Amino acid sequence: MRPKINTWLAKRTNVFYGWIILPISTLAAFFTSPGQTYMVSVFNPSLRETLNLSLTQLTGAYMFGTVLASLPQTFIGQMADRIGIRKALFIIASLFSLACVFISQANSLPILFLSFFFLRMLGQGALELLSVNMLPMWFRDKLGSVSGIKNVVVNLMISVVPVSILALIGVVGWRRTYMIAGASVFLILIPIVYFFYINRPEEIGQTIDGNGSSNGLQPVNSKIPENEFNLKEAMRTRAYWILTLSWFAWAAIATAITFNLLPIFTAKGLTEGQAAASFTILMVVSAVFQIVGGVIADRVELRWMAFGALGLYALAIGALISVPVTSVILVYTLILGFAQGLWGGLGNTVWVRYFGREHLGKIRGSVWTAAVAGSSIGPFLMGISFDLSGDFFISLAGFAVVLFGLAIAGLWATPPERSGAKA
Repeated sequence: MRPKINTWLAKRTNVFYGWIILPISTLAAFFTSPGQTYMVSVFNPSLRETLNLSLTQLTGAYMFGTVLASLPQTFIGQMADRIGIRKALFIIASLFSLACVFISQANSLPILFLSFFFLRMLGQGALELLSVNMLPMWFRDKLGSVSGIKNVVVNLMISVVPVSILALIGVVGWRRTYMIAGASVFLILIPIVYFFYINRPEEIGQTIDGNGSSNGLQPVNSKIPENEFNLKEAMRTRAYWILTLSWFAWAAIATAITFNLLPIFTAKGLTEGQAAASFTILMVVSAVFQIVGGVIADRVELRWMAFGALGLYALAIGALISVPVTSVILVYTLILGFAQGLWGGLGNTVWVRYFGREHLGKIRGSVWTAAVAGSSIGPFLMGISFDLSGDFFISLAGFAVVLFGLAIAGLWATPPERSGAKA
């Protein structure tokens, strides 16, 4: 076989190539923005005005589009396992850029529904899945710390997305803004993947973490299971179901609160400008704690990470309910930032350390299905609660109780044992 240009370039670097994969993974995560709630929500007023939609129609299209978008994630993960992340990235990134162009042409509710489906399936789902699966192929013992570095940069980058997109919409309009987003994915991400991305260290004669030579031997303190789990085997373990349910709940609650953060804060007496600024503050605080979460993930049992992250999120929601208006933003963002740091450290390490690399795409894809489905249901449930009660208290209190219960359950999410598959 004639040598590929990316392999030819990689073999001529004098450093462990995982450090090249790190910024590629970071960039891929950032380019999921056009399909993420924090960016889509900026377009909501323009979409409602242009297409003459009610809020129920808009949120309904978003919910059903996201629910359907969750279904193919296991298949996408399996495809990446079979053909490699590099080829899968080419396919997904190309289609995602087209999805951005597609929504820019939306002129009716059915077309908007299809647009949300494509954006959520390819961006918030598939591209995000591929970006988080890159680093576990190259790092093991350093995975938590390296992932923390990535999360810091991603959080800082996306902290300016809502403000920047809002300004761009004011200059060129929402349709051209989405076209620019799609062009950016195609012209920046795809060439970088083509020239520089390598699936695994073994392809260029390196080993995980850059340890030793390519002799097939693994370090004694490896955190990857001795036996690789496939999806069916993983689904027979207690840890898989506790963690998957936690991912579903976290996605549902985080998306619901993010989607409604403006009215939640304004109901407490804050201005719209203060409420919008809270997102930027939260991203900066989260970025600081991502390093902490990554370091902790390399040094403590991961079940304690689950307990801490979920418990702190429940506490943050309690603060959102009860803390006075004068300090609610500071208290809420500090607690939630720490929770997100722990959650990021857990999410970047637990799946590969519990179930191995071989079937990571399919296993994580099944979890992504649950998470994407949760992100569609959360805002809808919160909206129903608000319509029935007239405020957000019932839904927020319910979210806090659910998270606290899952935090307790997380203590039983111990590393699975292949024999018996009970843990």
